Amino acid sequence: MSATVSHRRGLAYVLISAVCFSLAGVLIKVIPWNPISINGARCIFAIIPMYLYLRATGRRFHINKQIIGGAALDFAMLETFVIANKLTTAANAIVLQFTEPVWVILLAWIIFRSRPRTSAVAASIVVIAGIVCFFLDSLSAGGVLGNVLAIASGLAYAGVFLLKESPKCDFECAAILGFAACFVVGIPFYAQETVFSLDILLAIMALGIAQLGLAYFFLSKGLDVVSPVTASLTSTIEPLLNPILVAIVVGETIGPLSIFGAVLVIGAATAYNVYAARSG
Repeated sequence: MSATVSHRRGLAYVLISAVCFSLAGVLIKVIPWNPISINGARCIFAIIPMYLYLRATGRRFHINKQIIGGAALDFAMLETFVIANKLTTAANAIVLQFTEPVWVILLAWIIFRSRPRTSAVAASIVVIAGIVCFFLDSLSAGGVLGNVLAIASGLAYAGVFLLKESPKCDFECAAILGFAACFVVGIPFYAQETVFSLDILLAIMALGIAQLGLAYFFLSKGLDVVSPVTASLTSTIEPLLNPILVAIVVGETIGPLSIFGAVLVIGAATAYNVYAARSG
């Protein structure tokens, strides 16, 4: 297979992953469960495609310190994101989680003493301005807490990317362990749920298998071929498609100030990635 064909296939994998991830908002909104129950139940289904992929590539599930660290970050990212979707709008949750590239820059500076370029600092300032817009547009207690948790999810996601630099941190093993932890934490909450209609159960399965399991699978396959910068650019479709689906199905919209904040966050992240790719 030529490098060009391989690269295009990698882009297709990342694009499919982004579309799968974008289903989160609408599926979480239509399920009338506690967010911890939703996340735990979907994660037990998400383990299936990840484990099958692990075995198909000739590997066995194993655990070490780096994998445990990756699983803890996966757990934090998933739990905070689902709870944020219940406390604030789907658009706020996904766009604020999309601040992840800024946290990668800042964490790399703090942990690895990797001094950011001027362009990275400028992009971070614009993203922070976008975050402020979201908080000014969500002054209710629930909205503010949801925004904070969405940012925390982005911070945890940044940690996942940084930990992947460790050769001892197996991406699939960390994901499986993180999914299992989410399921276990949700055990006390499952019995409290009262709605178990077929459409709700199908939505849970879709969240686990398609939105989470297959999304992780295609992202992992894509990152084997394309660079993180290219993957990040391609994934920009996720924070755009997510609120559109929610608006169509649920009728949830956001205010003009939040829309402006979304433009700042997505625009700054995209512009920085394009500049970084061109400048090497």
